Amino acid sequence: MNPRKTAIAAIFFVASAALSLAQEGSTSMAGGSDASSSPFGMKMLSKDRPKDAQTEITASKQATFDNASSIAEFEGKVIVRDPQFTLFCDRLKVTLNEKRKGIKVAEAVGNVVIVQENTDASGGKVKSIGRSGKAVFEPDTGKITLTVWPQVQHGINNQVATEESTVMILNRNGQSKTEGGSKTVIVDTNSEQS
Repeated sequence: MNPRKTAIAAIFFVASAALSLAQEGSTSMAGGSDASSSPFGMKMLSKDRPKDAQTEITASKQATFDNASSIAEFEGKVIVRDPQFTLFCDRLKVTLNEKRKGIKVAEAVGNVVIVQENTDASGGKVKSIGRSGKAVFEPDTGKITLTVWPQVQHGINNQVATEESTVMILNRNGQSKTEGGSKTVIVDTNSEQS
């Protein structure tokens, strides 16, 4: 099969799966509080997904889709552009659910960077950036697990692993949990002096 046609088919299939999820309401992860509720957590995919949203996945080396296993794989400077986030990584593996109506799990490996812009309580833009060697996203639970030297930056606040084995788990409600050593820096921007 022509590699270009395979790549186009894989991109179309993954984007269609993401759109199907959106139409079912599964990707609308607005729940809990706004992005400013967690000073060092990312509220990934917390924004309502726009109607007819499109997800674009590009890869510099290859894109393949295995119809029998419902797995799409992308390799080489992978970029995922979605209305809710932008993802950069070396490799991306997307496994569709049984009915192919959405994503079961997405795994990004190698130089993973996830960027999301949110609005804080005062209406200002706040950029959240997650970095790690590996990230796993489970749409059913809304959980994102960052491993291999993970770190999360929310505006000017940071949480950085101090051990390679540290695991950072982010959920759709803006909460995070860190297992293993880490350093957290929260900057007090309160202008009032005591």
